[in-house]
Amino acid sequence: MWVKLFTLAGLVVAACSSPTSDSSEVCSQEVPASGQALLQAHRTVALRTSKLGYASQVSPSGAAAPLDEVGYSAVADRCCQAEMKTFIERQAENLNLEICNPGGITGLVPYHSCEKGPQTFADLTSTLLASIDERCMWVANAGQCREMPADCPKFPGETPSDCGCSRSRAVLLDFEKATVLQNNLGGKGPDTGVAELRYGGIGEHPAGQSFDLVISAPDGYEGDLITYGYNGKSVGSPKFAQLSLSGSGNPAGWSGNAKLHLSFVRPGSATPVVLPEFFFAIFDVDGGNGGAVKQTVAGKGYKGYVTDVNTDLLASRNPDGSTKFTANGDKIPNPTDPMTATQAQRGSMVMYFYENMSSFELTLGVEVDGAAQNTNKWFNFAGTSALSDRCAP
Repeated sequence: MWVKLFTLAGLVVAACSSPTSDSSEVCSQEVPASGQALLQAHRTVALRTSKLGYASQVSPSGAAAPLDEVGYSAVADRCCQAEMKTFIERQAENLNLEICNPGGITGLVPYHSCEKGPQTFADLTSTLLASIDERCMWVANAGQCREMPADCPKFPGETPSDCGCSRSRAVLLDFEKATVLQNNLGGKGPDTGVAELRYGGIGEHPAGQSFDLVISAPDGYEGDLITYGYNGKSVGSPKFAQLSLSGSGNPAGWSGNAKLHLSFVRPGSATPVVLPEFFFAIFDVDGGNGGAVKQTVAGKGYKGYVTDVNTDLLASRNPDGSTKFTANGDKIPNPTDPMTATQAQRGSMVMYFYENMSSFELTLGVEVDGAAQNTNKWFNFAGTSALSDRCAP
């Protein structure tokens, strides 16, 4: 293990790293005597919870994620500093600490999000406890805050920028203006020929240069297209793209998961187009049949993702490194516009944001209780959403 003292926004804090795979190892050497008992208790918790792995389904909200390694991983994965700020505040309260100077948390947050981190829950706990006896303290045991010496740095304490996405920088994927040029995902029709779903003129980058979005399912695809209609654009609103997916076991032997490969290309070609930033939102990730049917979405390669502060989705980590969201409720009415949503609709959507990419993967799924019927579900998606209000201008 190595131990290092470094300056974080003018504050001296501790960081540690261990050559072992046990992320629960903490730098107890750096914690003052007044924090040792607390650290020992929380080390015990960390040792236990770090073994759970992120396969456990948890809320990814900073306000609701469990205060352990699993919850930390879920919140850090978001690349959303405001969510991590809330998580850190909760852990400080859990340790019976009081925030004396909010600017200290503002300086700490980037080291536990995508900007300069993340680290581990044990590192976070160690840093909080190591800071309580600093001369220029920003956190203290409850009731023990004191006036900082005049020569200590002053922090404005402003709230960090919310999520790490930018509305002005993102290239818009406009499904309403796009044209469905080929509709044969997985070879299921209605078109014949190449097995893909191609949206022509989905956007422009650079300005004035059009590009297409091509979606394929190289590992197979099943959807109830005869009963529910064909993929392409939503019947309810052309602002959404739509895709039908059959639930697990329907038809027999089908896993209920479709791994989709999505690529941006020049019109009528396979020439890739790299976008500096873009959003991809999936709506109405909900349940059915009294909760016996649950939609899932798994993505990887993103910079971060946005959910509502009070999201109903549960997050977990797949073996391939992708983050999976699972519905945690029954059916919710579909929104009629990507930019407007009720609270329930906000709680059932997720918006990924990506940087400098020409292609990405999403896995859509429908998990089914063995006794459930009518397990086919629609997935609606768009290139923006009401959740963009959590991004920077």
